[in-house]
Amino acid sequence: MTAQPVAAIVGMGDAYATRADRKDPLQLAVEATVAALADAGITKDQVDALFTGRSPWADKRSQWNNIFASHMQMPLTFTSELTLHGAGLTATLAQASQMIAAGKAEYVLCLQSDATELFVDAVAMGAEADADPQFEVMYGPTIPSLYAQAARRYFHEFGITEADLAEVAVANQRWGARHPHAAKAKHGEIDVATVLASPYVATPLRRWMCSTWGGGTGGALVVTSPDNVRGDQKPVYLHGYGSATTHEYLSDRMNMRTCKFADFGTLPNLTHTATIEAARQAYAMADLGPSDIDMVQMSVNFAHMGPIVMEDLGFAKKGRGIDVYREGRTGVDGDLPTDTNGGWLSFGQPGISCNMDTIIETVRQLRGQALGLTPTRKPETALVQGAGGMLAAGSVLVLAA
Repeated sequence: MTAQPVAAIVGMGDAYATRADRKDPLQLAVEATVAALADAGITKDQVDALFTGRSPWADKRSQWNNIFASHMQMPLTFTSELTLHGAGLTATLAQASQMIAAGKAEYVLCLQSDATELFVDAVAMGAEADADPQFEVMYGPTIPSLYAQAARRYFHEFGITEADLAEVAVANQRWGARHPHAAKAKHGEIDVATVLASPYVATPLRRWMCSTWGGGTGGALVVTSPDNVRGDQKPVYLHGYGSATTHEYLSDRMNMRTCKFADFGTLPNLTHTATIEAARQAYAMADLGPSDIDMVQMSVNFAHMGPIVMEDLGFAKKGRGIDVYREGRTGVDGDLPTDTNGGWLSFGQPGISCNMDTIIETVRQLRGQALGLTPTRKPETALVQGAGGMLAAGSVLVLAA
């Protein structure tokens, strides 16, 4: 029996930008918020609290959440950025539900936007933000080169190959090719040979195995109590959530010798992530397990993270996550449709808003309002996994229509 929901999403809004239609993060956030408020049927004056992830890469001002609230002329009782890396954005729904349960808020706005490639040098900024300034930066790492180290270890431990990772890229592109806002939609569907013919970005990761930055996005959600849902609203219910973090920089991770989280493997390792613990919390809270989930939206910025996260979420044994893709389970006709907008690999990663993009896609699918393909069997339950940093943090939500 599914546990009673702890919160309800009653308003959803999204916004998009391209090189031909440039919008900065503040513009995207306003557009998404106006749409979410209208969808919920409330005014901005009814919002009590605001949560965002960390400031957008394309607008690095401190207290960005407060800057947005001020811009909207929206006084609040509480507002904060959640900086659990990118996973903090996913965790905003947990914080919103806790405020609502404590009687401290009736409506909470969860928000994020970004447009990295439209305004800044994303490659340079990424290395600066996510590499250790004392022990890593002097070697000139990029985000792909840091993640490639985990890919190499995954290959070594479990016999995974580049051809296996190509299956992940192919599966995600089948969804992305049909989504109007997916950065790689213009390329259409691809095959394994296409992936393996693309150049290396950081061995063993080839271009098609890496996410692209892709335009700009904004997303906003209005959250309230399940008892506060009106008949004219289309709620999506939050049944469970969890989060965890283990380190900051990748070299910190390599030095880990102890971890209190269960099933985290022998340390040090690069093939288990904090998502294991986040998922355990979320499943327990929702009184559900992996077999009860109809759809998954994940943070897969590089192809090897697809099977790794599948394993950490309990959909496969460690080292066998690639089977979920190889067997077609993540596709339109599969029993576990995954990354239905193309995910970060094909939809793109506009910046810190990428974790909100997965939540927006989940809400659209559960409501039956998808902009792209829909699974053959309409999902009733969905799991959203948000990640952040260099394998650093994870947040998990269990949602239901």
